[in-house]
Amino acid sequence: MKYLVSEIFHSVQGEGNYAGANSLFIRFQICNLTCKWCDSKYTWNRKSGIFKEYSDSELKQIIKDSNAHNVIFTGGEPALYNLDRLVVKGRMYHVESNGSIDPLKPYSAVLSDGIRVSRYPMREAVIKQFNWVISPKLKNAGVDYYDSCFRIWLQKRYAVFKFVVQTPGDLDEIHALAGKFRLRPHRIFVGIEGTTLQSQLRSDLVEEIVKRGWNFSPRLHVILWENTRRH
Repeated sequence: MKYLVSEIFHSVQGEGNYAGANSLFIRFQICNLTCKWCDSKYTWNRKSGIFKEYSDSELKQIIKDSNAHNVIFTGGEPALYNLDRLVVKGRMYHVESNGSIDPLKPYSAVLSDGIRVSRYPMREAVIKQFNWVISPKLKNAGVDYYDSCFRIWLQKRYAVFKFVVQTPGDLDEIHALAGKFRLRPHRIFVGIEGTTLQSQLRSDLVEEIVKRGWNFSPRLHVILWENTRRH
């Protein structure tokens, strides 16, 4: 299959359970959702931004040539692609996904701009070695797919769940979801929505996150570079 890639760059992982890790980022073009506060809308479809087509062998060579131990597949929505074909030995792989697509099942759909995407099921023996960071979108994103997301991911122990919040009410929403789906606190990572340094300085939210027994996920890329794209 062809992989549509928006950008490839070397930086530090900004959030989640590997925040600060030296990483190679591969950002895929195309997403199956259109979240209101998305900070990478240029990856949504073929017309939303510039991208390049790669083969699996070309991407594997780029990974081989990088000195980064961690490889981050992000997007867009990386689960639209056969990530299991991009593995180079000796690297740690991470996937930043919205959680709406089951990687173990074939996928085929026509997305919002009319583009058809399809892939084969990914091999679980390969992708269970990945660190999957699943980011279910709260009501503030304008989408709702909780039931299907947790049905897909809750029993996959190689996944953690990352939420982005704006208000204390968003924390209550996470609390309700955790109770409904019996999501253990150690699998929950919570970051603060925003694209400026000032937006991240919310000690009130951080204190409440810790009080509830969850992990705080600093958004280092926002703190350091705000909304500047990394290349």
